[in-house]
Amino acid sequence: MNFKYTFTIIIFALVMAFLPLFANAQTADSSAVEELPDTISIKIPPKLTKAENDSVKLINNYIKKGDKIFNAKYKRYDLAVVEYQNAELKGAESQHLLYNTGYSLFYQKKYNEAKPYFESIVRADSIENPQALYFYARISHLQYEFDTALYYFDEYYKTLSPADLDVKRKDITKRKLECNYAKDFYASPNNAFVDLLDTNINTNYVEYAPIASTNDSLLIFTSRRPGKNDNERDHMGRFFDKIYYSVIDSNGSWTKALPFGKHINTSDHSAAAGLSADGQKMVIYKSSNNGDLYISDYKEGQWQKAKNMGKLINTEKHEASASFSYDRVSLYFSSDRVGGYGGHDLYMSALDEDEKWGMPENMKAKINSAFDEISLVALPDGETFYFTSNGHNSMGGYDVFKVTYKDSVWSTPVNLGYPINTPDDDVLYSVSADGSFAYIASSRNDSSMHDIYKVTFPKLVKDIVDVLDGELLVVNEKGPVLPAIDPAKNIKKMNLTVLKGTIFDEYTKEPLFANIELTDNSTNKVVATFTSNEQTGNYLVSLPSGKDYGIAVKAENCLFHSENISIKNEKGYKEIVKDISLKRIAVGSKVVLKNLFFASGKAKITKSSQTELDNLLSLLNDIPTLKLEIAGHTDSVGKASSNKKLSSRRAKAVVDFLVKKGISADRLVAKGYGEDKPIASNKTKEGRQQNRRTEFEVIAR
Repeated sequence: MNFKYTFTIIIFALVMAFLPLFANAQTADSSAVEELPDTISIKIPPKLTKAENDSVKLINNYIKKGDKIFNAKYKRYDLAVVEYQNAELKGAESQHLLYNTGYSLFYQKKYNEAKPYFESIVRADSIENPQALYFYARISHLQYEFDTALYYFDEYYKTLSPADLDVKRKDITKRKLECNYAKDFYASPNNAFVDLLDTNINTNYVEYAPIASTNDSLLIFTSRRPGKNDNERDHMGRFFDKIYYSVIDSNGSWTKALPFGKHINTSDHSAAAGLSADGQKMVIYKSSNNGDLYISDYKEGQWQKAKNMGKLINTEKHEASASFSYDRVSLYFSSDRVGGYGGHDLYMSALDEDEKWGMPENMKAKINSAFDEISLVALPDGETFYFTSNGHNSMGGYDVFKVTYKDSVWSTPVNLGYPINTPDDDVLYSVSADGSFAYIASSRNDSSMHDIYKVTFPKLVKDIVDVLDGELLVVNEKGPVLPAIDPAKNIKKMNLTVLKGTIFDEYTKEPLFANIELTDNSTNKVVATFTSNEQTGNYLVSLPSGKDYGIAVKAENCLFHSENISIKNEKGYKEIVKDISLKRIAVGSKVVLKNLFFASGKAKITKSSQTELDNLLSLLNDIPTLKLEIAGHTDSVGKASSNKKLSSRRAKAVVDFLVKKGISADRLVAKGYGEDKPIASNKTKEGRQQNRRTEFEVIAR
C-alpha cells in the first residue's frame, strides 16, 4: 500500500474521533456566557472625539473655578454663579452644580432664580445634599407658599442625625413658627398702603436706612451703588455704602438723589443711622472698628466732619443704627456687645449736663429677644416706639413692631402685620411726627436686595403675643403651638403740635442761627434744646400734648424772645407756623415776657415763671452795663386806676426779684401803665389776653 495514502487515512480517522469533544466544549462555553448576569457585562465606551474631550475639560474647569470662589473666605457669589452657569450651558447637570448655583443665588436674594435649582434636586429620586430641602423650604416661605415650606422643613428635619439635630433643631422650629405666623398675618391683611419710591430714590442696587425730616421735606438714605466717579469695591466685591439725600420739589416729588460730600462719605462704608428732630444732628454708621457710630453737626451751611460718639457708645463689637428722642436727650442704638439677651440688642443712653452720652442701659427683655433688634424710632409723645426685630412673632426675617412705655412699664410688642411686614426683611428707620406714615427698607422686590418704601399706617393691627420668643419652643405632634389672636385694636392717633417757622433779625430781616429752649412750665425744667438752621433760619419743634410749654429763643447780640404754648387739652396732630423776629440789644428794644405769670388780680409771681425770670437775670448778668425798664400792662376790664396800681405792683415784683438776685437797683426801673398802652383790641378775649402783659425795654447800654 502506498505509505502516503495510508498516513492520510489515519489522520482523517483521528480528526473524526475527536470532533464531538470539540463540539461539546464549544457548547459548554456558549452556555456559560449566556448564564452571566447583564449587570457585569462590560461594554467599552465609544472613544470621545477631541471636541467632546475639550467640552468635558471646559465644564470641569468652570466648576473648579466656581468651587474655588464658592469656598473662599470672602465669598463672591456673583462671580461663582457666572462660572457655574457657564458649566450649565455646556451641558453639566450634577446635583453638586445645582446646589452650589442655587445657594449662590439665594444669598444674593435672587430667590426666583434660585428656586428651580433646588427644585430639581428635591424632585430627584435620590438627594445627594439634604440641605437642598432646607433652602427649598426657605424660598417657599419667602414666596408665600407656607404649606409647602412647612412640608419641606419637616422633610429636611427627618434627614438629620442626632448630632445635627442638636445644632439645627432651634432654627428649624423657629422657621416653622414664622411660617405659621406669616400664614395668619397674610390671611388677615391690614389696611395699609406700601408704596415703592420712584427711581429718583431706588435703583437696581441696594437702598436702605431711609430717614425723613420731621416735616417730610428731606429724605436721607444709604445706597450701595456705583458712584459717578467712584466704582471701587470692597473685599466682598460690593460697592461701598454711601449716604444720599433728596428733597421735595414744588410738585411734591422727591428730586434725584445726590451723595453727601467727603465730610460724610469717607473711604469706608458709610450709612445713615439717625437724624435729630430739628435736622441739625445726624448719626452716621461707619464700618471701621467692626462698625461704630459717629455724629455730625450741621453748621455754616454744611455737615461737619463726623466725630466718634465715644467709648461708652462704641465698643469692639458691632454698633448699628441709632436714633434720637424728639428732645435729643436720649439716644437709642443697636449693639451686639457682651451682656445682651441675644444677637443685637437695643440700648438707651442719656445726655448728661456736660453734653456727653452716659452709660447705655439695655432696654430689657420686653423689647430685646433671643435674636436681633436692629433699629428703634421714638415718637415725640415720649410713649410710642417702633422697633425692628427678627425675634418675637416675626413673619420671617426682620419685622416692624410697635410698643408703648407708660408708668415705667413696656407694653407687649405688636407686630404691624402684612403688608407692612413680609416673610423677608422689613426694617423701619423713620416715622412721621404724627405717626401716620413711615419709611422702611424692604426686600420684597426680587430685582434688588433692598428698596425704600413709604408706608401709610393702617387703622388696625393684630396684637399677637409671642410667648415663645425663640427660647421656649413648644412643639406637639401637629407642629408649633400658636398663641391666640386678640381682637384688632386701633393704633393710637398722635396728639402732637409741631411749631415751625423762621427766625430772623428784626432790623436786617436776615435769617439767624438761634438756640431754642423748650421748658415744661409746671416743673421749670428744660426738656429739650433745638437750633434753627444756620443758613435759612428755619426751625421746627415738636410739642407733645398735655403740657404748658415755655419757649425761649436766644441768638448772639440779640435779646431773647419768649413764647408760651399751652396744649394741655389738644387732641390730634396740628402744625403752628410762627416766624420769630429777634431784636438787637439796643436802646428802645422791647420784649414781652410771655412766660411770666401772676395770680389772678394779684402781683404774686407764680412758680411757673421761674425759667422766664432766670432768662432775664442771665441777660443782666451777661451785660453788666445794661439798664432796663420793667413795664406792667393790663386790659381795660375794671377801673383804670385799679388797673394802673396792679400793673405797677407787678412791675415792682419783677424788680424786687432781680434785686434779691444781686442786680443793682439803679439798673432797673419799674413802671405800671395799666390800660394806657394796648397792643390789641380790648373787645375780644384774645386781644385782652395780649394786653395783659409784662415787658422790658432797654433804656441804656
